[in-house]
Amino acid sequence: MSKLEGIIKDNLICLLKEQSETLEFVEKLAETGELLFFGGAVRDVYIKNEQKIFPRDFDIAIKFKNERKFYQLIEEYEFKKNRFGGYKFKISGIDFDIWDLNNTWAFKNTDLAASEENLARSVFLNIDGIVYNFNTGCLHAELLKETLKRSELDISLEENPHVELNLLRALVFKRKYNLDLSNKLKTVFKFYKERSNKDNLINNLFEVQLSHYKAEKLSRDELEKELHYI
Repeated sequence: MSKLEGIIKDNLICLLKEQSETLEFVEKLAETGELLFFGGAVRDVYIKNEQKIFPRDFDIAIKFKNERKFYQLIEEYEFKKNRFGGYKFKISGIDFDIWDLNNTWAFKNTDLAASEENLARSVFLNIDGIVYNFNTGCLHAELLKETLKRSELDISLEENPHVELNLLRALVFKRKYNLDLSNKLKTVFKFYKERSNKDNLINNLFEVQLSHYKAEKLSRDELEKELHYI
């Protein structure tokens, strides 16, 4: 395990320790298989590893070694299944979205083969291209590293069930990390502007934002300004 991979694990454990049951929950999960942390929580730990800001949720895919033990474990907790086959838990007020690696949306609906390396490539936005194996300490962050090196948001895998959400997220990340939009990403924005007209797209993005973040990251005026220059 490299120094960076060790730092990521240490920071994840420190974050999880801040809430009474979260680390215990993750350690129990790790007994059922290899835990692949992906999404915003591990990305923020990677980018801002000196900061300890508790995330809204954790996304974890599992490479099962003992699937039966997993189903026994989850009976100890309240959970919901979403329409894509994942499990949502709320532990100490924190959301955990848990997936069987082989049954994530991308691996079920595209030609991408299920693997922890490909999980990092199965994202719509390249800034989400990071996976950390909690059990082995292995880090897959080539997409994210390239994003930060080039200071450019781009599309990794265009097939996605939540394109408008990802377009909204692209505008949030553009401001948050001072990134440019790639020509490919601008083309998708233009397609959606033409398909539903700009005003409808602004309304859609604004409502998606409130549903996803439970907060206003960008005002309607800010969304209009961003779309005007694309």
